[in-house]
Amino acid sequence: MDRTTAARLNAINLAFYREHADEFSAARERPWPGWTNLLGLLRTRGIARDLDVLDVGCGNGRFGAFLCAEACPPRRYVGIDASAELLAHARARAVPGASFAVADLVAGDPEAVLPAEPFALVALFGVLHHVPGHERRRALVEALARRVDRPGLLALAAWQSTGGDPQRGRIVAWEEWNRSVREPVDPAELEPGDCLLAWGSTRQTVRYCHFADDAELAVLLGALPCTVVASWRADGHEGCQNRYFALAPR
Repeated sequence: MDRTTAARLNAINLAFYREHADEFSAARERPWPGWTNLLGLLRTRGIARDLDVLDVGCGNGRFGAFLCAEACPPRRYVGIDASAELLAHARARAVPGASFAVADLVAGDPEAVLPAEPFALVALFGVLHHVPGHERRRALVEALARRVDRPGLLALAAWQSTGGDPQRGRIVAWEEWNRSVREPVDPAELEPGDCLLAWGSTRQTVRYCHFADDAELAVLLGALPCTVVASWRADGHEGCQNRYFALAPR
């Protein structure tokens, strides 16, 4: 995928979260069921206490709030997100030891944008599907893997649409989108799994999403200096919307 296409896809999402942050945050208050599996893994591996957390794409900060509600308050919690508007909601949660920073991980080099120090838990939830282009997704997960302390975990989730996923009916064709915008997206530059999903009552309010299948995820994670120690599916109407991975440094 070329830079122009990636920039235009990223601009779609930046505009969405800038204009609909309040509405989106209100619809994203509950914790993901799949986080319970991760919490059990953290406790089993003895790293749940005095946890240092880097939450990349933290949105409204509900993962940090989940840890606190489950008697696992982080010693230090750093939330990173491209949306200043969503981070305002995260700050309002007043998670102890929390700090937040605005960073665009698509427009900027993740290696330069992310905090340099290691964390016991590096989390990437609800983000991977918003990163355009395989090479950009690879650069992001590689940068995250370099920030995992020993012992520690990199935990990530990939949104995988299924045949019964209600989101499938919300897909907006690229041709339809291109007719209504000044900077169209070149379909020839897109990758399998790239799509636009409508939000709310109008098909002009969309988000760019990428659905990565198991084969793509195997390639993406296989090059990391980490070992997959657990994987599970959870969330959504059918309990399998997200594919989770927990990886430990080799």
